[in-house]
Amino acid sequence: MDDPIITTRAAAKLLGVSIRTAQVWIEQNAIESWKTPGGHRRVRRSAVTELMGRLKPQTAQPSTFAVIHASEHRLGHYCDVLAATPECAVVADSDAYAALLSIGVLMPSIVIVELNRMDRDRLTMIRRIGQHPALGHTQLLVISPLGAAHLAAETELGERLHVLGAEWTEAELQTRVRDLLSQVDEAARQPVTVDGAPDMPVPANEARRLQAVAAAGLLDTPEEDAFDEITQLAAQLFDAPIALLTLLTPERQVFKSHFGLERTETPRSWAFCNFTILENDVLVVEDTAIDARFARNPFVIDEPHIRFYAGTPVRDVQGYLLGSLCVFDRVPRQFNATQKAKLSTLGSLASDRINLRIRERQLRWAQNKTH
Repeated sequence: MDDPIITTRAAAKLLGVSIRTAQVWIEQNAIESWKTPGGHRRVRRSAVTELMGRLKPQTAQPSTFAVIHASEHRLGHYCDVLAATPECAVVADSDAYAALLSIGVLMPSIVIVELNRMDRDRLTMIRRIGQHPALGHTQLLVISPLGAAHLAAETELGERLHVLGAEWTEAELQTRVRDLLSQVDEAARQPVTVDGAPDMPVPANEARRLQAVAAAGLLDTPEEDAFDEITQLAAQLFDAPIALLTLLTPERQVFKSHFGLERTETPRSWAFCNFTILENDVLVVEDTAIDARFARNPFVIDEPHIRFYAGTPVRDVQGYLLGSLCVFDRVPRQFNATQKAKLSTLGSLASDRINLRIRERQLRWAQNKTH
């Protein structure tokens, strides 16, 4: 058959996720399915490959995407017009669910929505996209016969809402999109300070990295076995009293998982991981007391009196460095090449689980927005 019927297990294998995750996606109708007389779920391979296409990491950076939601007979025209703006990659769909899924996956710089006078559903969609915390960097361009003042009052989105009249020209749309992309790029180039300390080391792409941390949706969330298993394994594997999975925000070092340490965060300025994400590799500090970067760190001079650190970066699906998986000890230690390789492998596992959580959240978000 050209489009065979497959089991949940086979779908999970194609998607590269666990059977449980595939079951969740099927139950959320991200993959169309039905039950056999015996009560077993079945899906078409084409439905799975379609979802794979939507979830596949893109080659462009998140800041260069525009997602269009408009009537089916107008989509081709929008895409043709914006083909003249190579500064951004365009994703277009007339289906609300598909458009929302693309927005949740890509976290684009611009969302373009065609809005008619009586279309309350799309107005609600615009408002919710604008209010979603993970899309705080996204600009909304609404193409509508409704006036800018009316839409501003209806959506309460302030400066992030941009309106183009229904009788737009190709040049007007291209110019407006380029202007919005320029605003995004300018914001990303602004210097970032951490804890008010301009000498705190930050990556060159810190503004966009922080967008990725926020978009991951993991900050200030409950503990999860999937991550606790990794920190516990790291502590056992390296015979370390403390292991952490960290996320770096503008002001905080947040512990998504913590083993051997009660606290769940520190000020960003205390984070050894500031240097780990700069090196983009395993960082080992065999004796913090003689390393000028860390000798006066509160974690070194006070509890828990750290003398050894080894950390590896964790990344989202776009490659942005979110934080690190790290182990600590209270005595100086050495860390050989084999141990570095093992820690790097655990870091990759942590990254994979983070990206699985991101995808699950994106699917739930898209599903909720269509009801």
